[in-house]
Amino acid sequence: MNAYATLRAHVTPIPTPPVVRLSGSVLGGAAVAVLSTDLPRPLQVASPLLFLLIALALPFAHPYRRRIREYRRAHRIPFQPQVWQFLPLFFLWLAVMLSPLLAPAPTWASALLFAIAAGWLYLTFPHIDGTRALAHARPTQDSY
Repeated sequence: MNAYATLRAHVTPIPTPPVVRLSGSVLGGAAVAVLSTDLPRPLQVASPLLFLLIALALPFAHPYRRRIREYRRAHRIPFQPQVWQFLPLFFLWLAVMLSPLLAPAPTWASALLFAIAAGWLYLTFPHIDGTRALAHARPTQDSY
């Protein structure tokens, strides 16, 4: 079996809801794009912070997190955040740090930054929130 077939064989039991995935991605992309605009500096700082806080709060406020906890408990899978879950966020952090260097960027450049950041987050969101890891999780004997 090749790597792609192996990847597709592991089905995510509780997928990230599209509304959470899309809204978190759009908010993350907006946080990057706003920093490259010619808005006043206080607005450039406050709006990305607000966008990122909302994007972080959305997955925790959505009911699918309870289903994930119940699934982990039922299958005796401990919750242990791993470093690899947060590696995709490094690129978002890097974009947030570097996008002010482009300010004031043309509108098309800010839109391009938005599309790249939002697209990256949309692709990696299930890995960041841990739902994709459930497809590969193995139960332990001593958990719970």
